[in-house]
Amino acid sequence: MWAEFKEKPFETYFLAEMARRTTVLYSPDQTDEGIVGFDGAFFIPDPDFRVLLPFIRSRRWPHFIGMTASEIDHFGRALDARLPPFNLNLFVQYKRPEWMRRSSATEWASWNAAYFRYTIDAKQQGLLEKILAVGAGRAAVVYASAAFWANSDLFALAGSKGIIANSNIASADLLTGHNRYTYTDPGGHGIAHSEPEYIEGPSLDGIFARGADNERLPFTKHVKATANLIERGLDESSTDYALWQSAREAILGGDFADAFPRARSTWLDAIVSMAAFSQAFDIRIAAVGTEE
Repeated sequence: MWAEFKEKPFETYFLAEMARRTTVLYSPDQTDEGIVGFDGAFFIPDPDFRVLLPFIRSRRWPHFIGMTASEIDHFGRALDARLPPFNLNLFVQYKRPEWMRRSSATEWASWNAAYFRYTIDAKQQGLLEKILAVGAGRAAVVYASAAFWANSDLFALAGSKGIIANSNIASADLLTGHNRYTYTDPGGHGIAHSEPEYIEGPSLDGIFARGADNERLPFTKHVKATANLIERGLDESSTDYALWQSAREAILGGDFADAFPRARSTWLDAIVSMAAFSQAFDIRIAAVGTEE
């Protein structure tokens, strides 16, 4: 049977807990309270930025027509001064698991007990592998799935900040060549199929610790580097690249793109690229930062 909850509420609670484990966390398709968010526009809670709100907080992107590239750069410098530096990108594919309770289940022999299962999409897996390959150590790519199935558990664990502790994290690079993944418990261990292979990857805290030695970049430089990483991970002649470009255009809108061509090289455009990637491929990006 499928978990009672869908990916989105699980993702929301998971991301909220992840933010508490870092100095700063930024995701382009979630509003990060107290930092900076993106949901088709920016939300900046600091009163020092109120003067920018006529340009920033509007219903759709065409309202940005009144902002020049130099103003965007100035705004970016203000964000860089306010936020801690960033050192890691976490690409996450959230999965809704099946709870397999019958001995007739396909992978039962691997556990001889009830287990959780999800399918690995070959196209999505290939894209995650490309992102990891070009990430040069600044990107971690994982699958995250609940080690529980009931709605009541989801809400109880969310209230007690226990979502991550009761989730299974599988490193995407360990799942190459497989089409399903099974597990019985939280943590980083499970079995990849169809030819069963036991895997064990690092915990989320271990991933953060591993990225702590990376060069710390200001917010605007980090998001530009992330957008560049995404573009290099997509073959320009591929359907994936075309889909990503379509998602970018959908976010920007034709009026904005035509009226504001110089924005293409800005940090704001980099955030559009990140958001478009998430929307096109259902792979979430979290930029992780730490204090010096």
